[in-house]
Amino acid sequence: MTGGAAGIGRAIAERLALEGAAVTILDRDPENLRETVRALPGDGHHGRLLDLADGAATREAVAEAAAPGGLDVLVHSAATSVGGTAPELTAHQWASVLSVNLTAAFHLAAAAIPHLARAEGGALLLIASQLGLVGTRGSVAYTASKGGVVNLTRSLALDHAGEGVRVNCLCPGPTDTPFLRRSFERTGNADSARAAALGRVPLGRFGQPEEIAAAAAFLCSSDASFITGATLVVDGGYIAQ
Repeated sequence: MTGGAAGIGRAIAERLALEGAAVTILDRDPENLRETVRALPGDGHHGRLLDLADGAATREAVAEAAAPGGLDVLVHSAATSVGGTAPELTAHQWASVLSVNLTAAFHLAAAAIPHLARAEGGALLLIASQLGLVGTRGSVAYTASKGGVVNLTRSLALDHAGEGVRVNCLCPGPTDTPFLRRSFERTGNADSARAAALGRVPLGRFGQPEEIAAAAAFLCSSDASFITGATLVVDGGYIAQ
């Protein structure tokens, strides 16, 4: 899985390990990667440093992860975000967000699907966002990339259902992670941004990473064996308004 060294990704890695999976984490944060792999319950876990902006390295990393005993599940949880409107963003900022959030999903799928097709019930799970389904102000690159992930999921699911590969998308709402806190800090008034975000969640609180991980584990499991091309929203009611 990607992005498993912190936040939602780490919670997913921990949940999958608890359920008996041997987890390989691909991440660009060496310190958190080492600590997370050491802390995972069970045996057979590995970590590999990877910059998801490098498509060739991404495909190579998937092939290496699949080599020991095959590949049953791949989760793309890594994400990046840069605040700004279209006139404010540079071309480099736009490309950097799409390269990690969307283009990396394409490279991961291209590399993983042949391996998943050889696994009975192989599953690909792409983590998007509730902001892939609705718009928001000042985050044009992030919302565009996550909207792309949602529709990429649907096309991949149709293309590869005949091979027995299930492809689904999970859309978390605001979740209490360092990623969310950094988004507040970028505004220059973190307290105000936090209060505004909280006010848009009908359940009145932010999600916890473990709650997102529970939904991810379900979509990766045999309990979801008849689910493909789906978008599961776990957002405390955010997009119901």
